[in-house]
Amino acid sequence: MEDYAEAVRHPLAKKVAVGDEYGTRLWHGSDPHFYIGLLWSLWNKKVACYGVPEYPPMPESTTGPRPGTSGLAEFEVWVSEEDLPLAKWILESSKEEFEKVPAEERTASVKATEDEVSPEMTGVCPLCFGEFTTAYSHCPNCEVSLNSPQAEVAAEDSAWELRNLAHPKFLIELRKGLKAASISFNNANISYGDVISAWSYRPNYEVLVLKKDFERATQVMSQVLQHWEFEPSAGFTIGRHPFLDYGLELAAQKGWFPEDISALVWSGENIELVGGIGLALQEHEIPYRVETEQLGTAKVFSHPADEARAKELVQEVIGGVPPE
Repeated sequence: MEDYAEAVRHPLAKKVAVGDEYGTRLWHGSDPHFYIGLLWSLWNKKVACYGVPEYPPMPESTTGPRPGTSGLAEFEVWVSEEDLPLAKWILESSKEEFEKVPAEERTASVKATEDEVSPEMTGVCPLCFGEFTTAYSHCPNCEVSLNSPQAEVAAEDSAWELRNLAHPKFLIELRKGLKAASISFNNANISYGDVISAWSYRPNYEVLVLKKDFERATQVMSQVLQHWEFEPSAGFTIGRHPFLDYGLELAAQKGWFPEDISALVWSGENIELVGGIGLALQEHEIPYRVETEQLGTAKVFSHPADEARAKELVQEVIGGVPPE
């Protein structure tokens, strides 16, 4: 088997001496899922940050934790002093979102089962969801036993999301680490099919493992992350800024001015909800604007003509909690 230290080797020799650009430590901890999620949330809101293991391993060392062991890793996230107030707000909102969702809901894949399969199919891969005939008993890509399309999938054989991250280089190393640890994962380079894009093909950034392997896979991911540092230029795909207004041109076509977008449809302290609310409003082509001038409180406004529908969508996003 390929040596694990070589499988996850990365040119990180030691932490850089952070200057004023990243002069304040925002967070440190050992949960690799929260660590990557926090980095993504900061970048998605245009907050430059530096993510790094607290004690990077020496690159020339071939010793250390082996795949699947419980070697404790600590991680740090650094930001500038200027961005610290906003970064703290994002951190607290991220903690709130992370803690209120049960672990099984955070990780269980929404595609763990298939509702419909072709009549001639006798097996479905629990990881890549490929459909196979009687010629196969194991998925040739993922090397796991196929599930019967008609039978209910056992909990331990359900697919759990280890990571979904648009960072090809990191995902390559993560998959190498899983392979070196003999942990099966959805070994496919493309994914396809959803409500918005129909059956269009796109790169596969989602790494799924079986529930029974999830804890060990998390340990491997933690070990892989010890060889990585992250900056905004590290290759992540940055999403649309959630604080930007949306649909002002569409509003102008209706004869509305920006100041007409005045109906308050949501306000709250959890900044993480703004992104989801914005996406829901955009999907229904509802113009909106966002205010965050008062640090610690975000407000979303729509045109009064869209207010009722916008509030309905907001309640769907936040789980039925009425807008403030």
